[in-house]
Amino acid sequence: MRIVSSVVVLSVLTLAWADAPSSGGLTPQTGAESHARRITWQDVGPLHARLEARGFSAADFSVRIDRLAEDNARRVHLGDLDHLVFFALQSTRFTRLPAMEPALSARALVDDMDPADRDAFFADPASVRGRVNPAVRARLTAFLRAIAAPGADARLAYFGRLVGDAVPAARDREAALVAEYLRVMRFVYEKEFGAGRSTSAAAAALYRTRGLSTDTAVEAGFLVSQGLGVLRGLQPDRRVRRVLIIGAGLDIAPRTALLEAAPPQSYQPWAVLDALIGLGLARLDEVEIVAADINPRVVDYLQQSRTIPPQLLLVSGIGDDGRVALAGGYREYFEAFGRSLGQVDTGPRTGRGMLLVPAGHLFKRVQVSREAAQVLHSERFDVVTERIVGRTFDLVVATNVFPYFDDDALMLAVANIAGMLDGDGVLLHNEPRPTLFEIAAALGLPPWQSRHAIIATVRGAPPLGDSIWLHGRHLVANR
Repeated sequence: MRIVSSVVVLSVLTLAWADAPSSGGLTPQTGAESHARRITWQDVGPLHARLEARGFSAADFSVRIDRLAEDNARRVHLGDLDHLVFFALQSTRFTRLPAMEPALSARALVDDMDPADRDAFFADPASVRGRVNPAVRARLTAFLRAIAAPGADARLAYFGRLVGDAVPAARDREAALVAEYLRVMRFVYEKEFGAGRSTSAAAAALYRTRGLSTDTAVEAGFLVSQGLGVLRGLQPDRRVRRVLIIGAGLDIAPRTALLEAAPPQSYQPWAVLDALIGLGLARLDEVEIVAADINPRVVDYLQQSRTIPPQLLLVSGIGDDGRVALAGGYREYFEAFGRSLGQVDTGPRTGRGMLLVPAGHLFKRVQVSREAAQVLHSERFDVVTERIVGRTFDLVVATNVFPYFDDDALMLAVANIAGMLDGDGVLLHNEPRPTLFEIAAALGLPPWQSRHAIIATVRGAPPLGDSIWLHGRHLVANR
């Protein structure tokens, strides 16, 4: 079961769109620039034969890259709207109406349709606008009222800016939001109850066309720390000075189990830094971390974190509940998290001015120090169509990034990563697709080590965990 969520698929040159998407929903109206350059045919020389077999050529390469970048920009916007719908259904901050679990909402929507409406829904979700449950409409209406006056709620402010940019006219917003709800519910239904449940390949195919999520969670850091622990164990003298994190992510509104105890946060840059320092692989006064994300809103947040060091309010995404039991290794990781970042507080969870944390979940505060914050830099960057030039990296971290790419995009992304790695640099990822290992080997980045990490055990079901792989050109154990 894939539970680690740290998403990217990085940035593009513009998010300006003239026409509404086919869903009839919200459209982006903002622009953005990237500091990375577009890749050329010469950049992907080791993969020419593979790319030509898939229809690429030197003559049309730049045109195809432009189209990929445009599609990635479209998917970034759809990912933002996915999170908006998940928030509008689940949040308890802006209404007293009962929260709705997105998968159950999708099932109720489809189960209430006759066969003709179902066929129409899966062909074009917006064609069944009249079938939206009144309870859902009531939540969407309450959400639109709330974003008009968000107060100090960071998520309402975030989504309010998104809606305001996409649909300037308030009179058009309810219809646009209903259209987005229907689009998102089609994906959720197909994943949870349709083709996505039939085979792992079918589920993977859904992710390669859906919106690009910003999801991230504390648990992702545990997986990365396990991989870095392997690196430290085999090469204790290795030092990491330049790090690229592809898809830093932002915990804004996941598809399930929305926890509003803490404001939106980005965990992975701090988790990577904490692990590097704690394992002795890096020093705070020597390391530089570039946190890259395709989503400009994520990059804006990360830029603010460098200026104003954040207080991380960490709540485990999984908790002990009688059926699920957190693994000892994960508990130890959570307990130690933050010791290399600044001041750690595990004080009371509740009381006046305190946060309400679900029972069984782990909790702590970490105030990032100014010294640690200065380590972080942020970059908008599309790993499929761009590469950062003028510097190389000792370590590239890409967890839960590659599942969003088809084989064409995967080839380009891995080629770009190879081109940004230092001679003995390491790629750390959690994508099990065999195609990736073939591509990486062709680029001189064979897999070196892997580790499976268990986060929790589940009575009567397989444990929750994930696997991590390390690739490198010259990875030899210093023994």
